[in-house]
Amino acid sequence: MSRKFFSLDQFQEYFKSKRRGVPHLLSNPTDAGTTESFDGTPIHWELRGPRPSETKNPAMVFCYGLVCSMNQWRFQIERYSKEYPCITLDYRGHHESGIPAEKSSLNLSAIARDVAAVIEAVQVKKPAHIWGHSMGANVALELAVQEPQRVKSLLLVCGTPINPFKNMFNTSALEKVTGPLLDLYDKKPEVIETLWQVFLSEPRLAKWISSLVGFNAFASKSFDREAYALAVANIEPQVFFPLIRDLTRGMTQNILAQVKAPALVIAGSKDFITPPHVQKDLADNLPKGQYAEILLGSHNVQLDFGEYVCLKVEEFWQKL
Repeated sequence: MSRKFFSLDQFQEYFKSKRRGVPHLLSNPTDAGTTESFDGTPIHWELRGPRPSETKNPAMVFCYGLVCSMNQWRFQIERYSKEYPCITLDYRGHHESGIPAEKSSLNLSAIARDVAAVIEAVQVKKPAHIWGHSMGANVALELAVQEPQRVKSLLLVCGTPINPFKNMFNTSALEKVTGPLLDLYDKKPEVIETLWQVFLSEPRLAKWISSLVGFNAFASKSFDREAYALAVANIEPQVFFPLIRDLTRGMTQNILAQVKAPALVIAGSKDFITPPHVQKDLADNLPKGQYAEILLGSHNVQLDFGEYVCLKVEEFWQKL
């Protein structure tokens, strides 16, 4: 009797089938749609609060982190959508947006152009407040240089313009591992993708890891941590790895001097992913940068201590 073996494709499909969808923690949108970006990639967006034409208040655009979801801005959208147009989008390759035909366009610059396309689609005529978390901070900075007329202020939460692995967990050890891992993915993508599917098919593991390093488990909500873990598990490795490679190039630091908009950099004192000293350097290197550090905040400080983050932002806005 012959022994039957599973192929790598069958393994991947099996573990994909075990994934759960990402819960929707936000209120129902006022409007939602899909717009084609510069290269034809369909980008999903949602609007909460008044339409830009219905209010004098500036719009707010929220850019989440790599492999995250709109849920990362739950607190801020709940707070501001009563009076401000609050716009969220899924990046290319994330959730309800499409994967670009050219994989070379999975990069920060292209995502910033996606944000600009959404701003145009929602008919935002005045400069907007652009929020960016983690990789979203890089996206927001790219947008501020590409189309400065669209940006009223930048709110950069737990981001870094340099290779994030240089200082992650306050050590350079991960930087030495990341390069070979990316090279292995280029040579043997099917092996890495299979391991990825196995690891992410168990969201409890991702939730446990995020509780250790991504959130302050005592301050954040369990459903926020679970939504984060499920969002990570729903991103394909062929999207994740090109964006990680682009982040490791650390190209954002080369554009900081060109950022004209006032920017507030918000750090969590217990952020192990992008330690506070890295974010302080970011603020110092922005022409109009300011810095605020939230005691006991994690890499998701906007969810750990949402109200305090918003108060710091509102203080910043009062001085504009």
